[in-house]
Amino acid sequence: MKKYIRAFALFAAAALILCSCTSIESRTDIPTEQGVAITTRATAVPAMAAPKTEAQTEASAESLPEEELPENENSRAVISFVGDVTQSDVFGETTAYRYPEYPFEDVSDIFKSADLSFANLETCVSERGESEKSEGYGFRTSPESLNVFTLAGLDIVSAANNHVRDFGMEALDDTFASLEDAGLKYVGAGRDRNEAQKLELFDLNGITVGFTACNMINMNPTWYAEEDRAGIACVDSENSGAYLEKIAEYDKLCDVLFVSVHWGVEYYNEVTEEQRDFAHKLCDSGADIILGHHPHVLEPIESYNNSIIFYSLGNFLFYKMNDEAGETAVFTIEISKNGFESGKMNPVVISYCKAVLLSEESEQGAAIIGRVAQLSEKYGIAVDERGGISRKDE
Repeated sequence: MKKYIRAFALFAAAALILCSCTSIESRTDIPTEQGVAITTRATAVPAMAAPKTEAQTEASAESLPEEELPENENSRAVISFVGDVTQSDVFGETTAYRYPEYPFEDVSDIFKSADLSFANLETCVSERGESEKSEGYGFRTSPESLNVFTLAGLDIVSAANNHVRDFGMEALDDTFASLEDAGLKYVGAGRDRNEAQKLELFDLNGITVGFTACNMINMNPTWYAEEDRAGIACVDSENSGAYLEKIAEYDKLCDVLFVSVHWGVEYYNEVTEEQRDFAHKLCDSGADIILGHHPHVLEPIESYNNSIIFYSLGNFLFYKMNDEAGETAVFTIEISKNGFESGKMNPVVISYCKAVLLSEESEQGAAIIGRVAQLSEKYGIAVDERGGISRKDE
């Protein structure tokens, strides 16, 4: 089966390039046991290398015998990920005034060249309902605006946050249906507890990658997903043990397990004791990469045992209460079956409802990289001047 997948990927790459396609992928959804979904995806253009020419691709497909293909144990995959995104209110209005590609046009090549791209969807997606939040803090995106995210190259989002149910249960139900209609995978919320806590699996170049998500903010009991009620995968002191057991189960089903967590203190770029304690428990239970959000600013990256913790990815296309909340990054990491191998942060500033990519040499770009480097130094992570991310002991 593995040989078939590799052969199919090469055949698809050659065929699609001859048709002058710019994005080359094959995806198949495979129904599995309850709570787990598998997506296979073969990407022909390596994310950290220049795209191959037509001649190079044809030559590699014709000249490389199947038995000489690299073994899966040596395979690599690239994952890109960002923080909070929305198309509510002024963001959606700006995009409608301009064009759908506008918000992410600077960074879409990074998303599209990765094997998988992730964001935190900090909004519900609906035209229905009334805001349950105080004025100005309820976020709702129209279903038609989801094409902004798919055009940008995003593949999967977390719905485990304190805004996905801002406009009530009807809007929450619409969110699930809209994401499914748009072809965007989601984790962290669902029509019942099992779906909210589900593991989404992807076969990336022979590496089985899993994604799941949970929320630790706004512990209103009515937001919790239950056996017979839609909601969010919320984790608190009472159910954290059961959730950690779930992570241990999921660890057995994949090579690399990503856990997205909504936690921390808004506009505070230091890690709280509660964040770090739970992060370490997640890693001890089997999480390989943790992607945090909610603080709206970038926080440290930590190396813990063989795992990597991104405590907060900050905003990405979201409201900013101060200048630092508008300074962020696109993160890309290369993984193997053993987990994290290397990474890079590409500095970004939110300007005019757009994620504007910065040069590492620019004053603002260098400052963003330098801030994360300084925050992460005591946690065993080195970030160089070009945004390269590595463990300090390597």
